Amino acid sequence: MMTSYLITGATGNVGAAVLECLSVDVHRHIYTATQLRNTADETERWLDFEQPDSFLAALKQIDVVFLLRPPHLSDTKTYFAPFIAACQQAAVNHLVFLSVQGAEHISFIPHAKIEMLIRQSGIAYTFIRPSYFMQNLTTTLKDDIVRDHRLFLPAGKAPFLWVDVSDIGRVIALVLINWSQHQNKAYTITGNELLTFGQVSTLLSERIGYTIVFDSPNPIRFYLTKRREGIASGLVLVMLLLHFLPRFQKVPQISPDFTRLTGRQPNTISQFIDQHKSVWI
Repeated sequence: MMTSYLITGATGNVGAAVLECLSVDVHRHIYTATQLRNTADETERWLDFEQPDSFLAALKQIDVVFLLRPPHLSDTKTYFAPFIAACQQAAVNHLVFLSVQGAEHISFIPHAKIEMLIRQSGIAYTFIRPSYFMQNLTTTLKDDIVRDHRLFLPAGKAPFLWVDVSDIGRVIALVLINWSQHQNKAYTITGNELLTFGQVSTLLSERIGYTIVFDSPNPIRFYLTKRREGIASGLVLVMLLLHFLPRFQKVPQISPDFTRLTGRQPNTISQFIDQHKSVWI
């Protein structure tokens, strides 16, 4: 039986990892969402969460949707309630949503609100709840490492559960391929290492050939420094939320879901650094 998929966020870290693992098969039609309205590519569908008139055409004859929230869109009622209603109208069979570890306990974050909207829709779902991305070291935090030889974050001694986005992509692809076996389930995807940023800075120093210092500023100093660097206030606030709040929360729990689903061990932070060393040199 042919299954048609719509993959949102296809150009980002997670979307690319999903597509890499979602092998081509005669029984799969894979469409990627694009913000280009007049795309000529038959494997792309125009989808803009800020343009509700794009929804139904993008969802036409789609069986399974991989939904990734664009980071700059946090108003779930404005952007995601209409999209999920369109999924109902288009008779989508299954929604796979990229959430975040602990979303079931933090009702005020956008991920938790989207999870609730999906549950209320009656569409079968799978929630993927990953922990802290290793890829932050190669993207958001890269300039601090290369330019200033430091990790500059208000994280203190809070331990983080690190996970490789390629491992997240592997799980999502597996769920998409076997979607009927994962209906109304939630999986927490983590690595097996709880490490502070101080410990990660030591690992980086040992493996990339120069010393990386961990500097944990207070939130005000962090905010002002990042704004002076030209980073948008919204992104700085997200970084604060992601790195400062864990100091006051319970230590995150290592989950067996990745190994249970894939039969593999998750990537370690040392392996990740070795695999991406050229990014920092």
